[in-house]
Amino acid sequence: LLPLAQAVKKLTGDQAKFFGIKNRGTLKVGAHADMLLFDPKSVGRGEGMRLFDLPAGGSRLSTTANGLHGVWVNGTKIADGSGLRKEAGRPGKLLREFNH
Repeated sequence: LLPLAQAVKKLTGDQAKFFGIKNRGTLKVGAHADMLLFDPKSVGRGEGMRLFDLPAGGSRLSTTANGLHGVWVNGTKIADGSGLRKEAGRPGKLLREFNH
């Protein structure tokens, strides 16, 4: 329904601007380097599964991801096509406040 570049902007830059999250949602000098590398021809949801990894053995539904090749947080590659890279650590932080 939308050109790919416009869809990506709506999911990244527009959301960061709406919620007042500075230096996020765009790739420019001085901004945090958060990126997701995907193949537009094959990106999508994979097989669904129930995971029992919540406190007290609670369950949740999850799916695998197809067509994803890498995730970077603050310029550090934390995941690739095989999953999370444990050696990458946790370069990000939980955002609890936004600048509305």
